[in-house]
Amino acid sequence: MPEGPITHLSYSQVSTYLTCPLRYKLQYVDFIAPAFTASSLVFGQAIHEAVGAFYQQQLIGDSLRPDEMLDVYRQAWLSQDGAAVRFFNGDNEESLTEKAKQMLTVFHDSFDLGAQILGIEEFFEVRLAKDVPPFQGYIDLIEQSPAGGITVVDLKTASKKPSSSQAHSNLQLTAYAIGAQALGFDPDQLTLRLDVLTKTKTPELVRYETTRTELERQRFVKLRNPRSNLGGVALLPYSASLGI
Repeated sequence: MPEGPITHLSYSQVSTYLTCPLRYKLQYVDFIAPAFTASSLVFGQAIHEAVGAFYQQQLIGDSLRPDEMLDVYRQAWLSQDGAAVRFFNGDNEESLTEKAKQMLTVFHDSFDLGAQILGIEEFFEVRLAKDVPPFQGYIDLIEQSPAGGITVVDLKTASKKPSSSQAHSNLQLTAYAIGAQALGFDPDQLTLRLDVLTKTKTPELVRYETTRTELERQRFVKLRNPRSNLGGVALLPYSASLGI
């Protein structure tokens, strides 16, 4: 992990900070590499790569079969770098590959062919305040319905089916609404959707739609206050190195 001052903020940084300030400090301030990488993290990233490849082919008017998506998954798994992968709950590489096959087939068969893909992994950068590094991120998917409505999508994998309340309180969707505004979309006219592929005995694709008000977006911006402090760890430590 590169050393030096924090030059931008991401959702992962802020989520880590809000969940565990000490973990944030170890990862983003002290740059201490983890002793291992959980297989669930590698699995989720590989599924994300496979779905992204499917979206990319749809964008150019083509498609991928489930077995081709699985090939992308396998390549993404082999390409992961960092600490050694540690498996839990009786999983191993072979069992996870079989589970990926089931999940990707469910995703493939659930895809809405009527929706038009407008963007995949769309980069955004937002200056939330003059004394805070820019907030950056990538929106998984932006699509348009036949009626013209714009939907911003966040894809996740999960070990169990989430509740609808999790979509309504999901901070990443709030960040996506802010990012979509930076890309020129009206955030008050957006539909936000949480797509969850469940890693259950019988996988399913669960979709929850929600919206974000201006007040909710402003609350998210306040989380980036460089002087906020949780657990004795500042979100933006060493402010002098940032020139603020």
